Amino acid sequence: MGKKGDLSPRIKTEVKALVNAKIFSNREISRILKVSEARVRRINNKIESGEEMSPKRKNICGRKPIFTPRTERCLKKICLENRFASTKLIKSQFQDSNVNFCERTVRRKDLDFRTCRPARKPKLTVTMKAKRLKWAKQWRDKDEDFWRSVNWYNMIFYNI
Repeated sequence: MGKKGDLSPRIKTEVKALVNAKIFSNREISRILKVSEARVRRINNKIESGEEMSPKRKNICGRKPIFTPRTERCLKKICLENRFASTKLIKSQFQDSNVNFCERTVRRKDLDFRTCRPARKPKLTVTMKAKRLKWAKQWRDKDEDFWRSVNWYNMIFYNI
């Protein structure tokens, strides 16, 4: 079972209120609020000793980031020097400065620096135009009775 995050301030105050009321035991409080007995006991000990309820490790928990502000500036510099460099190339340039990370990390950090934009596809290419012209010439000399027998998908009647 892994570690869970800190209790929310609301649950802490509920535990505090129930402990101060001295109506329920620690076990009953843990069942009511669906928290462990150990947490109720710890909060009770904090109340008795007069400690603060806010966590001591606030904003400094978890894994330390690989990228410091300095390395982020270096990454930005490398990306601006060669805007179309692959993540593999950027990673190899960074390993020279003794910072180890994977290509995925570069991709995640690199999002703001890319200037590659997809080329806008023309609505009709030359081959598409040629095929449409060929199709139109193929059906041009059909008579009116033929076109009346055609089942139009969009149910619009055309006057020919």
